Amino acid sequence: MRRGTQPFEFAEPTEVADALALATLPGSRLFAGGCELAHAMRRGDLDCARLVSIMHLPGLDDFRAHPRTGLEFGAQVLLRRLAADIWVSKRWAALHEAIEQIQPPHIVNMGTVVGNVCAASIYHDLATALAAHRAMIRIDNGSAVKDISIDAFYVAPGETVLRPGEMVSSIFAPPPAADAGSAFRKISRAVRGEGDIGKVSASAYVALDTAKETVTEAVLVIGSLGSMPRRMYAAEAFLCGVSAETDNYAAAADRVVESLARCDDIAALDDVMVAWIRVLARDVLEQAASRARSRHDPAEDAHLAY
Repeated sequence: MRRGTQPFEFAEPTEVADALALATLPGSRLFAGGCELAHAMRRGDLDCARLVSIMHLPGLDDFRAHPRTGLEFGAQVLLRRLAADIWVSKRWAALHEAIEQIQPPHIVNMGTVVGNVCAASIYHDLATALAAHRAMIRIDNGSAVKDISIDAFYVAPGETVLRPGEMVSSIFAPPPAADAGSAFRKISRAVRGEGDIGKVSASAYVALDTAKETVTEAVLVIGSLGSMPRRMYAAEAFLCGVSAETDNYAAAADRVVESLARCDDIAALDDVMVAWIRVLARDVLEQAASRARSRHDPAEDAHLAY
């Protein structure tokens, strides 16, 4: 039964230290765009005595994207800013595709990437895409910052490593190799019963040698299953050094299914879901490699950077 939103206090601090101090009080919650937070409160899934907006804090709206220096954006940067950036679409395509497929579309205009990532929902796609881009999360406690891999950021559904008095201030994705590409895809279906898996997503990053015939690096991530986006290390290890061919991507997809079957926090996969995972894993690898083949020296595009 939906309870609706309960009364709460609202704070808009203008200093990071003040925001983090408020966040340590019982019942406090930091937020940026607030899209997921508003839904959770309306559903009655979350009670907050105090909402603390970070949208007036200094230094959290920085944004830069360049193939030689990487992609970095602060906690206030809206999804629409990344969606409109030429370098994000060209060099961080998996993230760009994940943003394009967000539903409902108005979330892109209102939401932030950091807010989406911190919500820690297994059905959110941005973390899956960012994991393929080997993103790093910067955590600020007011006196020091630390950087951790997005792979280590999640503990369980709805839970991250963040502790009271800490916040994510920015996210950084390193520059891709010159002959590298990425891709993101997902498939959804109706949920017919408790425990039924309604969606699966996949993202990949593939780098090729200078002849563009051999895989030199691969990152493959499966999302919306289990407690967090999951790196497919066995499939990645298999791909490194093999020829960039469809048969090898299909063989890597078989290793994905084998790895997921051994995960304790993933519900039993039926035949349909297994088939979907195989198709998604193969397709994102093939698409990422295809984009890698079409790449050229990023310096040729330097005049497009801003």
